[in-house]
Amino acid sequence: MKKSIFYFLILSASVSFAQDAKYTKAMEKSIAIIDSAKAVSAWQEAGNGFERIGTANSREWLPLYYQAYCQVMIGMQEKENNLKDERFDKAKNLVDKADAISPDNSEIYVLKSFIIGMMISIDPMTRGQKLGMESSMLIEKAIELNKENPRAYFIKGTSLMYRPAQFGGGKEVAQPILETSIEKFTSFIPENSIMPRWGAERARGMLEQCKKME
Repeated sequence: MKKSIFYFLILSASVSFAQDAKYTKAMEKSIAIIDSAKAVSAWQEAGNGFERIGTANSREWLPLYYQAYCQVMIGMQEKENNLKDERFDKAKNLVDKADAISPDNSEIYVLKSFIIGMMISIDPMTRGQKLGMESSMLIEKAIELNKENPRAYFIKGTSLMYRPAQFGGGKEVAQPILETSIEKFTSFIPENSIMPRWGAERARGMLEQCKKME
C-alpha cells in the first residue's frame, strides 16, 4: 500500500512538472514574438497565443496580463478613436481578470495604470479629470508593492510628462522619475523567463523626448 502511494506521488509530480514545462515553453514562444513586435499582425499573433495558453491554464495570471498588454499595443496603433477604445476596454477587462487571480501584484497595477492612461490620451480634456486620479492611484500602488519595479516609474514619469504643469506635471517633475526608471531597468532581473520585462527601450526614448521639451 505504501509503495502504491509512493509511486502515485512520483507519477503526479512527473505529470505536474511536464505540464509546467509545457506552459513555460508556450509562454516563452509568445513572449519572444512581443519582444520584437512592431506590426499589429505580430501583436495579434502573440495575443492569440496567450489566449490559447490562458484557456488551457485558467489559474494563471500571466496569459491574461500579456493578452491585455497586446491589446494596449494594438490599440495604440489604431487610427480611429472608437477602435482604440474597444482595444483599451478589452485590455482593462483582461487585466481585471488577472488581478482577481493575483491580487496586490505590482506588475498588474502598472498595466492597469498604463491602460487608463491610454484611455485618457484619446480625449484628455474630457477624461483627464475623471480618470487621471485613478491612474495616479494605481501607479502609486504599484510602486508601494514593489519599489524596484522599473515599469512603474516609466509609466509614472510618462504620465507626468504629458500632464500640464499647473496640474503637477511637466518636464521638471517627469525627468527625474524617468531617470529612476532607467536606473532600475539597469539592475532589473526578472524572476524567471516568463515574467514581464518590457519597457526599457521605450523608457530611454521617453527620457530623451522629455529632455528635449521646452
